[in-house]
Amino acid sequence: YSGNRGFLCCKFLTDFRDNALKQLEKFLPSELIASHHKTERYFRLVNGSVIMYGGLGNDAEAIKAISNMPELGWFGVDQAEQITEQQFLLLDGRLRLVLPGIRYKALLTANPEPGWLRERFIEDVLPDHRFIPALPKDNPFLPRDYEKKLLAIYPKALAERLLEGNWDVDTEGISLIPYKLIRAAINRELEPKGDIVMGVDVAYLGVDETVCLLRQGDKVLHIEAWAGEDTVYSAGRVAKLIRELKPKTTYIENVGVGVGVVDPLVNEGYAISIYYPSGNAQNDKIYANKRAENYSRLLKRFEDGKISIPDHSKLQAQLSSLTYKYDTKTRLLITDKQSMRSKGIASPDYADALMLAFIEPPITSEKPIETL
Repeated sequence: YSGNRGFLCCKFLTDFRDNALKQLEKFLPSELIASHHKTERYFRLVNGSVIMYGGLGNDAEAIKAISNMPELGWFGVDQAEQITEQQFLLLDGRLRLVLPGIRYKALLTANPEPGWLRERFIEDVLPDHRFIPALPKDNPFLPRDYEKKLLAIYPKALAERLLEGNWDVDTEGISLIPYKLIRAAINRELEPKGDIVMGVDVAYLGVDETVCLLRQGDKVLHIEAWAGEDTVYSAGRVAKLIRELKPKTTYIENVGVGVGVVDPLVNEGYAISIYYPSGNAQNDKIYANKRAENYSRLLKRFEDGKISIPDHSKLQAQLSSLTYKYDTKTRLLITDKQSMRSKGIASPDYADALMLAFIEPPITSEKPIETL
């Protein structure tokens, strides 16, 4: 395509210069290069086409860089698991260069990771999306002992991810809920018995979603979500769901934007259980806060086969993206949303709504407020 324009990138420019650029210079035939403008970061080819390159940085930096970018015919991202879905969509929006017979392309390389890539290319079968495995054994340029050395250095699960491209393997010591347990829980045949309870994870405007999830006993019965709305709208919609679905109680985090939903519902007399995720755990020698404790109880349900979830790609992807670490007192701590976003992993709105809905012990009180 004479006159085409593309953009190659990593999350950080330094990574691209140190790795991808060297490979590009190695494999791009010199007879096709008319000039290389290193300061402006682009190659001009003899047919008038241009290959730009660079780094995206964080979301704010990416918005600024991509919005000032000319129209593209294609783009490529190396280590795409490091960028956010928002950055991918921004680049996708630049695919509008007008050329006769052009076929727009987005080319991504990535290691298996939980998050948006898994959701878009593995969980969902989206139109015009294709997943092509590219394994080390398919690469004739690697050293002969590459796989052997990797197996000797890395834990088995991590080695399987890197060597076999296995998206079903969880990284040992990091992922909270093993993916095989999540898959086993999908449409598990459990009777919906006992109290009906709803969990609500609140978002405010932006790309995150407000998620309402209803369960009866061990079975999830209903999931509803929306994005881009303020707390007044969300409070009204949650109230409507409470009237229609009639949960015994509804758990909502009373921090941040959640306050704007909790207050009007409480004032109107709805049965709301206020939840403080950073509050002290019942077993505060093992868990750093309530969120870690309640997620551990949710994990136990998956391990014991006492939970049934629908075949919902976002819920599955977010459950598999949950990770943990330990604090300075060796207590379990779930990785917070801000840290997940910084790694390009979506906020676990659906997972948090599930955790809230399965808080135990079951609520049996008719009081309008239960503080946890």
